[in-house]
Amino acid sequence: MTSSPVVDVPATMPQTHPMPASLIVLNGPSSSGKSTIAREMQRLWPRPLWTTGLDVLIAGWPTSFVEVPADDGTSALASTGIRIVPGDGPPPSWIPEFGSDFHNLTRVAHEAWSRMSRGGVDLLIDHVILDATLREQARSSLVGALWVGVTCDVDELVRREAERGDRYVGFASGSSAVVHEAMNYDLTVDTTVASPEALARQIFDASMSSNIVDGLS
Repeated sequence: MTSSPVVDVPATMPQTHPMPASLIVLNGPSSSGKSTIAREMQRLWPRPLWTTGLDVLIAGWPTSFVEVPADDGTSALASTGIRIVPGDGPPPSWIPEFGSDFHNLTRVAHEAWSRMSRGGVDLLIDHVILDATLREQARSSLVGALWVGVTCDVDELVRREAERGDRYVGFASGSSAVVHEAMNYDLTVDTTVASPEALARQIFDASMSSNIVDGLS
């Protein structure tokens, strides 16, 4: 949690005690249920909680700067944007590899998210940290965040990915192999069986505990 600026506390807390704006990062593989947890967090949160994340950046990236493997299996061309490369998880396993132009976008995004939090916006970032550059950007910019690692059994990830039908098949497996590499978390949740509602409540409670100031209980 960030320590400044101070904004009003929820109505359920004593109004004489300010609560700092909140910054929460959910980091986990594709199809692990982070977006569903985020929606539940918004429902629980006593103030407006804005959600964003890596998928927002990818969705806005021009497809002309995304390179994919050819139908004959030929590797995707190198790109300063995004290219799809084989992942290290159970096949099919693919992962987006980011070039310098996309990394510049993510750098600016991390800085902007940090500034928003410092400006008093309660913020939840739905993240998928896939490489060392993203990891360093997040660590250096998102200072004071509550870091939540979101895990899920890879077979369940693959099942969900196939069921939803709106993802590049193989991203669940590929991202699960690297997303938690060299990461440290304040809290870890497993979505394999637990409901999004229960996990959102767990994260919410951890967030409120981190916001205890001046004897609040």
